[in-house]
Amino acid sequence: MRTLLFTTLIAIALSVPAHADESWRQFDKDENGELNFEEFTQLRITQYTVLDRNSDGQWTRREFVQRESDMTRGRVDSLRGKFKRWDKNEDGLWDTQEAALAIEGNFKWLDKNKNGSLATKEFPKQF
Repeated sequence: MRTLLFTTLIAIALSVPAHADESWRQFDKDENGELNFEEFTQLRITQYTVLDRNSDGQWTRREFVQRESDMTRGRVDSLRGKFKRWDKNEDGLWDTQEAALAIEGNFKWLDKNKNGSLATKEFPKQF
């Protein structure tokens, strides 16, 4: 079920132009100033889709480290560490199932008050 949802969301995300304004606010569909899990998932899938340079549904470490200008760049070694941590089967590729787990974990980590949505104050300054 999660894989089907993730695949569907990737297809939707592919229709978003790569250079469109991808600030998190545009994903706030109910305009309540917060992102629920579905809205947050769409944001992250859109960002990750842009990183999949060859559109094969998997990300190499090189693709993951090369960020778009509107994404947090971070240090290369930090990004490599994230990639390694999220590559659960250690095959050197990050696939849609691993991405779904990373998105879920990222949401839970950001949701400081554990109310099931992310308020403006819970977002890092650059995201």
